[in-house]
Amino acid sequence: MTTTSKLACRIATMLALLLTAPIAAQADVLVGAGSTVHFADAQVDLGCGNLIVNGSADTASATLAHVASFALNGGAFALGGGTLSLGGDFSNAGTFTPGTGNVAVGDACGSGTSTFAGASHFYALSIATTSGKLTIFPVGLAQNVAHALSLQGAAATLLRIASSTAGQQGVLALAAGATQSVAYVDARDNLASVTPIAPGAASLYQSINSGNLTHWFDINGGGGNTAVPTPMLGSLALLLLAALMAACAWKRSWRA
Repeated sequence: MTTTSKLACRIATMLALLLTAPIAAQADVLVGAGSTVHFADAQVDLGCGNLIVNGSADTASATLAHVASFALNGGAFALGGGTLSLGGDFSNAGTFTPGTGNVAVGDACGSGTSTFAGASHFYALSIATTSGKLTIFPVGLAQNVAHALSLQGAAATLLRIASSTAGQQGVLALAAGATQSVAYVDARDNLASVTPIAPGAASLYQSINSGNLTHWFDINGGGGNTAVPTPMLGSLALLLLAALMAACAWKRSWRA
């Protein structure tokens, strides 16, 4: 075999190894402050990279999958009719326009905790786990959901809801008429605004009320605690009470 042939064989072998070797797909996507990105109807798998938007980005109906964390840093992001699927944090310090899109938080990318930062408006928000994910909402900053809210854990690994400061409430504001699906949730330190979340006893939703909830698991408007009814007197009891009071008044005037 000639030297040229040997070299060609080596090159072919190296190319074959490169082509058949697995290629790591993880990569952060950074939209710079002076940039605009139109995802349109693209199917983008970030391979557990972060999506960081400092400039402007939008979708028409794109699917942005396997996002580790989403960070909007002073820029603008319009979801349109697309889907943003992430396994980590959702941070909004810019202008997030939900359109009719879905933000789906799950177990992807191995994150056991998802933290929301900033106040945001969502058309549809779903959080699902089979590993007992902890979801943290910021104190006093509402996460508004206009159309559909889904909170889904599993029988042995409940989805945990908490706030950024223990003992203070985060806010989930579910619009009137919006749909909701809640199952296997362990919730604490949260205010359900506008529409109660999971009305009825927590057990109806295979869930746990861990305290400091307002308008979650409402039975009689008590934030999950059954209201104690005020005793009411019947008509006969009221007549007897009035007669006793009149007798007492007559007796005092007679003695005087």
